[in-house]
Amino acid sequence: MQEPTQRPPATSDLRELLAVLRGHRVAIALITGVTVITALFLSFRQTPIYDSTAQVLVKPTNSNQAISGVPAASLISMDTERGIAEASAVANVAAEELGDFDAAELQNATDVTVPTNTQFLDITFSDPDPVRAQAGAQAIATAYLEYRQEQAIKDAATAAQGYQQRINEQEGQLNAARKELDDAKKGSTEALTTQAEMDQLNRELDILRAQLTPLLAQGVDAGDVIAPAQLPTSPSSPNHLRNGVLALIVGLALGVGFAFVRERLDDRLAGREDFEQQIGAPVLGVVPAVPGWKRKDEAYLPALSQTKGGPAEAYRTIRTNLQFMARGGAFKSVLVTSASLGEGKTTTSSNLAVTLAQTGKRVVLVGADLRKPRVHRFFGVGNELGITTVLSGQTSVGQAAQRVPGLDTLRVIPSGPIPANPAEMLGSEEMERFMEDLRTADFIVIDSAPVLAVSDALILAPRSDGAVIVADAATTSRSAAGHIREQLEQVGANIVGGVFNNFDPSTAKYYPSYYRSYYAYDYRQEHEPREKAGNGRTGSRSDAEMWT
Repeated sequence: MQEPTQRPPATSDLRELLAVLRGHRVAIALITGVTVITALFLSFRQTPIYDSTAQVLVKPTNSNQAISGVPAASLISMDTERGIAEASAVANVAAEELGDFDAAELQNATDVTVPTNTQFLDITFSDPDPVRAQAGAQAIATAYLEYRQEQAIKDAATAAQGYQQRINEQEGQLNAARKELDDAKKGSTEALTTQAEMDQLNRELDILRAQLTPLLAQGVDAGDVIAPAQLPTSPSSPNHLRNGVLALIVGLALGVGFAFVRERLDDRLAGREDFEQQIGAPVLGVVPAVPGWKRKDEAYLPALSQTKGGPAEAYRTIRTNLQFMARGGAFKSVLVTSASLGEGKTTTSSNLAVTLAQTGKRVVLVGADLRKPRVHRFFGVGNELGITTVLSGQTSVGQAAQRVPGLDTLRVIPSGPIPANPAEMLGSEEMERFMEDLRTADFIVIDSAPVLAVSDALILAPRSDGAVIVADAATTSRSAAGHIREQLEQVGANIVGGVFNNFDPSTAKYYPSYYRSYYAYDYRQEHEPREKAGNGRTGSRSDAEMWT
């Protein structure tokens, strides 16, 4: 039964998210700070606005419903009453009372709300002047009640007029019926109306009179101002604290969004795992940045001059991994290359050769970068003799091989004079014989030109047992690392691993704290003065004398 595939732990994703935030913390803080400062600046520039509120209790004024005994709560539509209080008709009445207010101004500055499940209207008026705010709220409340009472009086008069008309009609019918009965008693006419019908008309007339009497007697009460408008002592807006908090939230959101967008658009390698994924091979070692080394064109061999530091330890880690690959004896030659200039391929190949030689293995370092040679500078040897003079038949391999003082098992073969046709020279049959002559060594380290710059490394890669890709942690892009892998695989090269160079633990994105602390500890080790390995000596000797 196949075991289920284990999902990566969620803590890894969380660490990556936190690493993105930590890596862009300065930008996040800057964006947040600018947002908050801008919001507070605009907030303090705003004109203070004062609010004053008057609360009105609304009473029913529908005369017909009041007479019929309907409950007061069901006689009022508070949404309708709110619309009336905000209407221009009420604003006109308030403007007439105040005198120095415009009706449109009053209407625009008024806000009416209804507390839930109540018959209250909260009438709020806003104005830059607290006195005007109080006066406006009180005037709107009073005008609303006046307008509503006036409408109620008109409604009551109309209702009373209707009742009176019906009473008059009923009395006319009753008088006609009485006359008809009187005439019938005298024998002059026949009575058409019975006494029962007369009694019914009297009862209906009494009912109409009973309904009209309270309608004429009652007074109209539209409501009361139960909470008069008060003079505001502090502005309601702008609320500087609220604006600052909102700006802080928005600023953080913008800053975090910027961080993730920038991270998504950033093509640089995110870390060791990203590098491994791009080249399709494991990272053999992570070489930390060297403190104080500002001149990248300066030859520097920490494997010799600073053996207790983090860089030297990193090169020894790379050496151990290569030795593990070479246990069967078939793995001898390793090509060291990079995507472009300045990523540390020559530094890596030189320090790797030194650490291999320190184990007692016979190592040959070949400076196969025939366009911008630098290997000879690392060891202080001359560049008059090298690969080009061997391939052209001017010297032998033994004559081109340079000794390194203090490392008896290391030989350096520099590039020699820069030729006019480096690619053709590296692809010649003489180069194949040259490589075969070097296989008497335990390890052959080849420093080649960058893959994406010229084709030299692609010519040499199939002739080596493995290729090591060097990437600068600060500058190498994902696309470049992926492209170099494609180029090497197309020519049949065996990519055995990569070297993550110039790694700065203090700015690392996806490395745990203990890893950074480890390298920080190594940085504090005894700082030995940088020295070149010393001047080698050139001399005429045969190939057989290279190791003697």
